Amino acid sequence: MKRVIALLAVVAASFAGAEGLDVAKQALRDGLYDVARQYAAKSEGDEAKQVVTESYAREGRWDDVLKSLDALHDPAGDAFAYYRALALAKTGKGAEALSILDGHNFTGSEYAMRIQLLRATVAMASGNVADALGISRAAGFATGDDASKMMAADILAASGDLKGAASIWRGIVSSTNVEESVLAAAAGNLGDEPSLRSAYRRVKHADLRRSVGLRLGRRLLEGERTFDEGVRMIRFIAKDSPGAAGAKESFLAVADALLEKGKYQESADAYHEALEAWPDAAREFAVHEGRGWALRKLKKHDEALESFARAEELATNAVDRATALMEQGDVMSECGRGAEAMVKYRTVLDKYPSTPAGEKLKVVVELREKESEGRELYRSFRFKEAQEVFAELGRRDPARKPRMDYLEMLCLYGQVRDAEASRKAKDLAAGSPDPEIRAEATLWLAKFFYNARQWADSCELFTNYATNMVPSSAQAPSALVWAARAAFAGNEFQRAIDLVTKLAKDYPDAAERSQGFLVQGEALVELSRLDEAILVLEGVVSDKRAGDEERTRAKTLKADALFVMGADNPARYKEALQDYRALQLGESLSDGVKLVLSFKIARTLEKLGRVDEALDQYYGEVVCAYRTARERGERLDEEARATFARAAFRLADEYESRGEDHRAESILRLVIRSDVGPAIREAKRRRDRIQRKGMFQ
Repeated sequence: MKRVIALLAVVAASFAGAEGLDVAKQALRDGLYDVARQYAAKSEGDEAKQVVTESYAREGRWDDVLKSLDALHDPAGDAFAYYRALALAKTGKGAEALSILDGHNFTGSEYAMRIQLLRATVAMASGNVADALGISRAAGFATGDDASKMMAADILAASGDLKGAASIWRGIVSSTNVEESVLAAAAGNLGDEPSLRSAYRRVKHADLRRSVGLRLGRRLLEGERTFDEGVRMIRFIAKDSPGAAGAKESFLAVADALLEKGKYQESADAYHEALEAWPDAAREFAVHEGRGWALRKLKKHDEALESFARAEELATNAVDRATALMEQGDVMSECGRGAEAMVKYRTVLDKYPSTPAGEKLKVVVELREKESEGRELYRSFRFKEAQEVFAELGRRDPARKPRMDYLEMLCLYGQVRDAEASRKAKDLAAGSPDPEIRAEATLWLAKFFYNARQWADSCELFTNYATNMVPSSAQAPSALVWAARAAFAGNEFQRAIDLVTKLAKDYPDAAERSQGFLVQGEALVELSRLDEAILVLEGVVSDKRAGDEERTRAKTLKADALFVMGADNPARYKEALQDYRALQLGESLSDGVKLVLSFKIARTLEKLGRVDEALDQYYGEVVCAYRTARERGERLDEEARATFARAAFRLADEYESRGEDHRAESILRLVIRSDVGPAIREAKRRRDRIQRKGMFQ
């Protein structure tokens, strides 16, 4: 009986081992190398041992490959000989690798190409590209498996044929059946966004996916539209796996890129996070210098000095040490510590006179005299001459350039060269000890925030400029109008109303009053204070100083207010209809504006119960008018495109409700053949729904 039980145990163990080996092989194919080794350990025999060795090889863990083979006490077989030779070649022992290849009698045909690949690898490692190229061509690497294709591409690249290498890499990336490690390597070698995106979507192995993601993130940092996406991607991967290869370097690349783009607070934060996440970053000169620059731009002088001082301590050469000393001097100079700055400058001149920093500081006295000359010219209203002096100073001394740019911007304003001045002012809005420069920088920063849709910050800065900094400025009324617009855009309607009230009170003769009242009228409409809105808008229409566009806008808003009031008093719909038609007939309008007015007329006719007239208006004056304009090659704005889509959907809905599905489908097809973006998808969805409904009728 005991003999039977023992026999059954042996049989069960053999079945379990076989099952474990199958799982190990599948895990190896799927790139789950830890799992493959775990299950292979449950089995005996050369196949299980080969799985362990191959799993290490696929991860590039060559020392582990050699250790696993040594643990097997020099096993026989083609696979073990090949992987030992491969590991030796990868660890720089090419001669030993070739010795194994020459000494072992490989009987398996599947190793023929691998051996040639390995010989080419050794040739490449020894710098013998010509031999590697000969082996590649003789063995047909470019038409072999993924590994041989990659080697062919590497050899072509090393020989200078980058076009040929790129062609092979692109073929690998476009292949639907390729090993993940090879796909990641090919995409990384190409380095372009589409290839990296493709690899990132398809690679599942965690380490490979992180590697590709970091490469993709750094590529995205190079594009204006993709910059933020690149920042998010690198941040996510680096925070999730700080120990991943390249994580620290990629995160620091984000900090550098933010600094270059003028996002100083975000850059300073990123440097700080890097120092916390990777302690070894605290020993890098570039990290502290970059952080110092970000803090300097933020006017955090004490912290900037600490960073530059730390950079000085870490500098390993005279150039970097002198640069850090000069940067400390520049920060001290900026915050009024001139005597201390000169101590830093003199140290550079005494110890490192031949460095770039030393060369710059040799002319510091001359530069200061030139600055005094420029200021005198400026005080004499000789703006062009002063500008030339300040521009020269900025070119000759980058450390002084920010201060010179402030003065040059004022000179440009003095010459009424506003466009150039606005470009100069973009980087100068952080503030200045000079009240006039600070005020102008604040104004430009407010405009920047407005364009960036940061409504609350923009409103605050515009208001501060007009009410606190320079209320007597000629631009103060305009600043209040922009503050009101920013408040309106941020849904702060009551604040917008109050700002325009202040404009009317403080600047009763300002030409900008009508612009402000337009904003106030819109805000009143949003708050459903429609009677007040109509009175305000009628005031704009009657204001002789208002421009034609302002009056047209006021009339349109008034008609819109009447339409809204029609919900409680239908007579208002008639007034709105009359105003819309008067606008359409009596004003010089663009086709896009006429289209929108036609839609509003149709919508009002519906409210008055004149549905058939409304449908004719929707079709003839909106849908057909839009298509006619597009056929003429006219480019209509987003509002006109949206209006066309709304009119078409309204027609389709009405026809469908009347049981005229074929007419509804015809209208929807017009949308599908148009250029109205997301509306096309909605039109297809509605068309498909109608068609499905017809199948069951």
